[in-house]
Amino acid sequence: MLRVRHLFIAAFFGCAAALAQPQDYRGPLTLVVGYPPGGQADTGARILAERLPALLGQQVIVDNRAGAGGQIAARFVKDANRNGSVLFFTNGHTVVTVPKILKSPGFSTGTDLRPVAPFASYELVLVAHPKTEAKTVADLVRYFQAHPTERNVAVPSPGSAPEFIVGRFSQLTRTDVQPIAYKGSAPAVQDLLGGQVAAGVLPVADVLQHVAAGRLRALAVTHVTPLMPGVASFADAGLAELSASDFLGVYGPVGISDAQAARYSAAIQSIVSTPEVATRIRDLGLQPKAGGPQELQEMFRASDLVVRALIEAVHYQPQ
Repeated sequence: MLRVRHLFIAAFFGCAAALAQPQDYRGPLTLVVGYPPGGQADTGARILAERLPALLGQQVIVDNRAGAGGQIAARFVKDANRNGSVLFFTNGHTVVTVPKILKSPGFSTGTDLRPVAPFASYELVLVAHPKTEAKTVADLVRYFQAHPTERNVAVPSPGSAPEFIVGRFSQLTRTDVQPIAYKGSAPAVQDLLGGQVAAGVLPVADVLQHVAAGRLRALAVTHVTPLMPGVASFADAGLAELSASDFLGVYGPVGISDAQAARYSAAIQSIVSTPEVATRIRDLGLQPKAGGPQELQEMFRASDLVVRALIEAVHYQPQ
């Protein structure tokens, strides 16, 4: 009887220790990013990495695991230790689009990743080269109708929301335009500026300076943004189906404790709410979004709804 009692006590304290371990973790925190250094996601992650140590009392390391649209990083986080030592700083493309365009993505956002906190949202914009003389979406449609050899629209990557936006735009406007997928925004913008392609659908941040200088014309954004005052939304142009905004946020592997997730979420919200940080985020062409897991999940669901509809409309087949 005494032996049974001792076993029960040992089991009880063993379970208590196991439960307490994730909550009590105070070691180095790895912030995994699915893109290379210098990009938007990497820069955002490093803004957090600069300030989280003061709030958490932990060293924070940014770990760039670039490739496959963030898929490599997502798989790593899925299999990471659940003790709170690993978080995932990602964009919506990785968690919303990648699982829809691949037959075997190797992770499921809903079952493998836990939302922690949003960081920012950002819009996509339809821009045109000045040679089109387009000032509105309707103007660009007329240009494409009159110039059948010019019906190419640059997008920053294949299997992405911009590509699906172009595909659906072609259907809705009956212009037979084709998305031209580049390996990143930089070469797409270069060809746009040179007039090799007449138009493009790209993140606002990647063309903001060129629009301001008059080298490109902004015709419509996924949602109205203060970063491009006076530019209409796709909904305003009668193309509400194209309203696919994107976001940046922080996830953890499913299995980290409620206490640990809440602790990280509160710290991230505090950082994003800081005026200085909010200004830095806007300077990146992003809109700061302070919030908790519920707010991040709402952003995910809104994006998921639009992207799913676009993929179905253009009949994209998972690769």
